[in-house]
Amino acid sequence: MPRTKTYLTASEYAVLGLLRQRPTYGYELKQQLTGGQGLARVCPVEAAMVYAILKSLSGLELIDGEWDHSVYPPRAVYAATAEGDAEFQRWLRRPVGRMREVRLDFLVKLYFALGEDPELASELVKDQIESCRAYGDEIASELAQVEPGSFDAIALTSKASAARITQEWLMQCRKDIGDRKATEGNHCEG
Repeated sequence: MPRTKTYLTASEYAVLGLLRQRPTYGYELKQQLTGGQGLARVCPVEAAMVYAILKSLSGLELIDGEWDHSVYPPRAVYAATAEGDAEFQRWLRRPVGRMREVRLDFLVKLYFALGEDPELASELVKDQIESCRAYGDEIASELAQVEPGSFDAIALTSKASAARITQEWLMQCRKDIGDRKATEGNHCEG
């Protein structure tokens, strides 16, 4: 019977996403999550944590491991299960709910969405823009009800600023993804 857990971390989803792309060894995962490029730029994971994440995901039955005896020493090869794939797909398609999650969770989602389907990436960015817009509207409403210059006003202004800047960045992302799709489309036609 699988263990239960209320949520997975961005690092756990990153490992699960990599295993959805292709079955692999823990060592190869570690290489993809270190070095400061690609996924490791936003979601670096220490080597020991990679193995702890594999154990956790396996206990949740989101991944499965089989021993590869064709190499010495034998190594476990991990792959996402059908349940792991379904959980990842659910997570991938939801915008993040908090501005602080944009820097990690959203970027991990965007990494995989861009690799899977530029249309999926565009939809994810569009939905995240809408989520930011709704959050900004909610903060503006709260801000209108507090005393100007109070601590609450200062804190809410900070949140409103973060929402505005994040929304601007997301709109640039949407444009960049559209430009990338157009460029790739032109290469396919030629």
